[in-house]
Amino acid sequence: MSHRIPIFGRALLCAALLVVTSGRSQAKPPQQDASCGQRGHVTFDATTTLVDANGQPLARFSGGESAVTLVAPPAEGSELTKIETGTGRGSFRLAGFVKASELRLYTNAAVPIVSGHLWFGVGTRVVAAGSSEGKVRVEKLLTTPFNQRFSASADCTALGFASPTPPAFSLPNGARVFLMKGDALELFGSLPPTGAALFTLRRSAQVDSVRFYSREQRGGFVHVRYQGEVSVDAWARAEQLTPLPRGETIDPPQSSYTLSSPPQLQLPTPPRSVKSQRELPLRSAPRDSEPPIGVVEPDTEVFVMESAAGWAKVLPKSLHVLPYGERAFWVKTSDLGL
Repeated sequence: MSHRIPIFGRALLCAALLVVTSGRSQAKPPQQDASCGQRGHVTFDATTTLVDANGQPLARFSGGESAVTLVAPPAEGSELTKIETGTGRGSFRLAGFVKASELRLYTNAAVPIVSGHLWFGVGTRVVAAGSSEGKVRVEKLLTTPFNQRFSASADCTALGFASPTPPAFSLPNGARVFLMKGDALELFGSLPPTGAALFTLRRSAQVDSVRFYSREQRGGFVHVRYQGEVSVDAWARAEQLTPLPRGETIDPPQSSYTLSSPPQLQLPTPPRSVKSQRELPLRSAPRDSEPPIGVVEPDTEVFVMESAAGWAKVLPKSLHVLPYGERAFWVKTSDLGL
């Protein structure tokens, strides 16, 4: 569904664009000391708010695509991840924090949960949850076919903002399908087991069973495999599984995410558009004493909504980021060459 912003005059245009969710309290993000630097384009939900280091709203996202750098994952005890918008040219650049769950982040390589036996598959949407020893801790809460939270540490290079296509799956020749009998399935790394299970899978109440495939059985154990957002290659007790008749196939796991369409302006007469010639300080109030909240990068197409007393109220023509609440984006008219 497209985000359409009905306007009846220039004043109403500004008001409509500045409508945002109510000013809920924002937690102050703890200090973050890890750096990631992943760059790409993200489509945020239109309710996503960018806040400063004190938890105060800076701007909001429109539901359109925005160029983003992942500066740092959340610090321990925080749900806020540090990002920066912009590319260096042609955009509004603001640095701040968003909820990690609102940043669309995907695995572009297999990310081990339990090395060699359990991993996030390529194209899995995950949430940055922290950092350790130069790696990003990512999490995935599944509700089907498993009902549990999975966690892993990933190199930044294994993460991206675009969803890659997961590899195609076909049942290997000679493989047999096994169903998870109960609510839990213990996984072991080798035979015979030398200790406790390395992981326990919990079946979701939303499904009657989970299908695994296997080409090997030994000593009361089955070598089970599963391919999905979380993939499995381990041993499980045969008594916890029900074999299906040979020849029955597997339905590959499905996952998808619906992205928003970019916002649009509908005006009888479009506002004036100019292009910035250099980097310009961006403020939330039309006065020099107001500290900049970001910059308008060079070669950025800007809508000039109104101008008065040497200041211009502006919006990025891309509408990727908008002022929060009743605020506005301001630059000096002289900086725009007006």
